[in-house]
Amino acid sequence: MKISAVVFDFGGVMTTTTMPQRVVELAKEKGIDWNVFADGFNAHRLEYDAGRITLEELYARIWSDVGLSVSAETTAAFMKADDESFCYRNERTREWMAALKGRGFKIGILTNMAPKFAREHFEPVFADFIVLADAMVISGDEGIVKPQREIYDLLRSRINLPAEELCFIDDVEKNVNGSRVAGWNAIRFVTNDQVEADFEKFILESH
Repeated sequence: MKISAVVFDFGGVMTTTTMPQRVVELAKEKGIDWNVFADGFNAHRLEYDAGRITLEELYARIWSDVGLSVSAETTAAFMKADDESFCYRNERTREWMAALKGRGFKIGILTNMAPKFAREHFEPVFADFIVLADAMVISGDEGIVKPQREIYDLLRSRINLPAEELCFIDDVEKNVNGSRVAGWNAIRFVTNDQVEADFEKFILESH
């Protein structure tokens, strides 16, 4: 088996915090049960990542689901905290991406991400990650999300390689499984040390 490209998720892989660490802290400060957000994100987050609703609409749905009346000022604070949760760069991942590129692997980026966040935060803050990519798919630009089969097929077509030559790196199990259903190889990201070691072992065993 030949691996020709490594495809990276964004949140929790290129970032050192996962969705949405600052919201957790703000919820404690405001005395709002974290389960309100966990349930709301599970119900509506992919609609936001697909670009079908705005962040404002996402939080309006979260409040509505549990009958909470939350001020515009507090909602704005939560939205700011949400965005900021994803802006902590994992420099180790960027270094690994660059090293893989130097070894001749193609690099892909495949992420569930709303269009507004992509333009305002991802593109400027992570520009040196993005420049390494040979192909990229942002869910909000396409209206499809992980773990839908179509989003993996789209990235595969853009990077122009057979599915069996791709290795996907994601911290979410259902997204890892989605890539495998599409015929990819995959490694779940837990830590940088773990994923790099697992990849080298996989490459060694595949030859």
